Amino acid sequence: MNEGQHQQVYAGPPPGQGYAGPPPGQGYAGPPPGQGYAGPPPGQGYAGLPPGQGYTGPPPGQAYSGPPPGQGMPPQQGIPPQGQNPPYNPQQMPGAPAQAAPSQWQPGQGGAYTPNDDDDDDDEKEGPPPPAPTLMFEHYSNIGTETNPLALPPPAAQPYPPQGDPPRMDFSEAANISAEQAREALLQYVAEQCCYGSGTAKDMLINSIAPSSALHYTLSTFAEARKTFYDYDPFRGQHIDGPQYGQAPMPWQIPCEPQQLFLTHTKYLKVPHTSDIIPCFRCQRRGWLRCGRCRGRGQVRCNSCGGDGRKRVYRQKEWQDVRCGSCGGDGRKRCLTCGGDGRVTCSKCKGYRDLERYVKLAVIFTNHIEDYILEETDMPDELVRDVGGIIIFEQVLPQVWPVTQYPVPQINQNSVALVEKHSRAFPNERQLMQKQELRAVPVSEVNYTWKEVNTRFWVYGNERQVYAPDYPQQCCWGCEIL
Repeated sequence: MNEGQHQQVYAGPPPGQGYAGPPPGQGYAGPPPGQGYAGPPPGQGYAGLPPGQGYTGPPPGQAYSGPPPGQGMPPQQGIPPQGQNPPYNPQQMPGAPAQAAPSQWQPGQGGAYTPNDDDDDDDEKEGPPPPAPTLMFEHYSNIGTETNPLALPPPAAQPYPPQGDPPRMDFSEAANISAEQAREALLQYVAEQCCYGSGTAKDMLINSIAPSSALHYTLSTFAEARKTFYDYDPFRGQHIDGPQYGQAPMPWQIPCEPQQLFLTHTKYLKVPHTSDIIPCFRCQRRGWLRCGRCRGRGQVRCNSCGGDGRKRVYRQKEWQDVRCGSCGGDGRKRCLTCGGDGRVTCSKCKGYRDLERYVKLAVIFTNHIEDYILEETDMPDELVRDVGGIIIFEQVLPQVWPVTQYPVPQINQNSVALVEKHSRAFPNERQLMQKQELRAVPVSEVNYTWKEVNTRFWVYGNERQVYAPDYPQQCCWGCEIL
């Protein structure tokens, strides 16, 4: 067909002489089974072309065989069947936000969604993600989810006890306090309490001070655990690092350094060569979800009139029934969540319809701490844990030796027990570093007399905290409780 013939359009047959069909054997045999056109959406039927621009038909003897390759209906205009993932084609996925599916909307209503009683796909519900390809990449055939990640066993741990000879352990001494320091500490304590009188602290007679040192042993084991799960990002046309670029590394081969030793935190890494593209399973590849507030209607009930459109107001010394000024008497207002459209952008794919799925590695660094306190006075032992002291021994190694040379047998026994316990307490984690510390916390028991009352208090820690449960003047008798 030359250019002149191509420009001649078919103006329609003469009256009563319609199209009689193609020659036998040359007609359109129909589409393959299950792929026929089901008709346009309701109210959106074909209204015809402008006059003089009709289809001229194929050349004689050449039945219609479909559009040229790559110029057919793009897959964005249809929703793939449930559970089927179309193959990735860069020409069919430009990465731009998709338009709404026309089959879900009524014309002439500004794109407002027409709710359906059977449609329960709102902004708060989503379907399950499509299954991952079996053995898509080695070492990641079983992957957990974000709420239930798959824990990975670590490499073989170092044997216990450590090899070699233990290092030399030197221990220092703790400090004592004087009577004046004890009085000053008690005065500071009284000033911080509500309604405590300071007369006792000023006038008391200190009989004796019994200094001692509470021993606080702490063992910290810094370890890491690794878990994998699938994560999803909107596909905006970015580069996809899939298995075609190489084999994915094993989880424990991926380098990851902690932010700080002995600090509990988590790092997330994207495993190389594990990405692919799938349709969004939250919006069924539409790019939008029905608004959960207005249920797709674009309007909500007016809160000012309760949906009646009218309300009673007191004017000119009487109650009057007037039209609601907030909704104009309609009883409904535009939904602010969706802007009256009835739709909201899918929070999963951000309106792009497709997702990049990849394996995410969670590296969980945990500092496991256990301690032992040896405090021989009547003061509660747990007070020693959070105050400052004097470090008399400290050791940081990948695997520490327990304390065995300290002159207090209880410290040696509990150090051996805790170190041995930590050597097998975390089988699903890899031990990175250990630290043991022995502190001497000064504790002084002060016995004093005030107005024929004999009692005591304790001063403990480098901050000289006070524990005085029997302080006589716990109410100054000058306040009133309202």
